[in-house]
Amino acid sequence: MATTTVLYPEGTKFNMEYYMSSHMPFVGKKLGPHGLKSWKVLEFPAGSPFCVQATLEWESQQKFETAGASPEMKEVLDDVPNFADKQPTLMPGTIKGTS
Repeated sequence: MATTTVLYPEGTKFNMEYYMSSHMPFVGKKLGPHGLKSWKVLEFPAGSPFCVQATLEWESQQKFETAGASPEMKEVLDDVPNFADKQPTLMPGTIKGTS
């Protein structure tokens, strides 16, 4: 399995209602067929270097890489201006352990 951590920097004008009700279901619909298994959203307190984090779990790193090059990923990223005034940082990685 692999994950992608999506981080929005502190100070981002962020519409959490849109993100949770529209964007994340859209992410699931568009990227599920490419191997996205699940997602989680965290909101950080003021003073943190980030305001929001999404963690996406993938079947494999290769599935994420294939999804990353897909037209569906472009659609997902094109939706960002609908809820955030700053672009996120994407940090993909392979899970090495869990409990």
